[in-house]
Amino acid sequence: MMNKQEYVKLVKSIRAMLASNKDARCPCPKTKCEWHGRCYECVRIHRHFGDHVPTCMQAMLQDRIKALAGVAELNVEPKAKTPDAYWDHVNKVAPLKRRRCAS
Repeated sequence: MMNKQEYVKLVKSIRAMLASNKDARCPCPKTKCEWHGRCYECVRIHRHFGDHVPTCMQAMLQDRIKALAGVAELNVEPKAKTPDAYWDHVNKVAPLKRRRCAS
């Protein structure tokens, strides 16, 4: 467990990282997804359904799970990605109606 001073140092480093915009770009490869770049909403959706974690977090989790699975001598297979054609179809049959900002 870290002490108070170490915790303050950690919080300051997190604040500096956030202020620098490092890692601010959405890393998800599903660029056609309606929620791409809107990470807060994306995470809320995944929490609601609880079926899997967002794609942008899967690589990090897979690395940790692979390390754990290696200890147990198990194999880990990645989850199939949603095809771009599905998002093309969604945008065709159920386009998102974006609200305009008041000027």
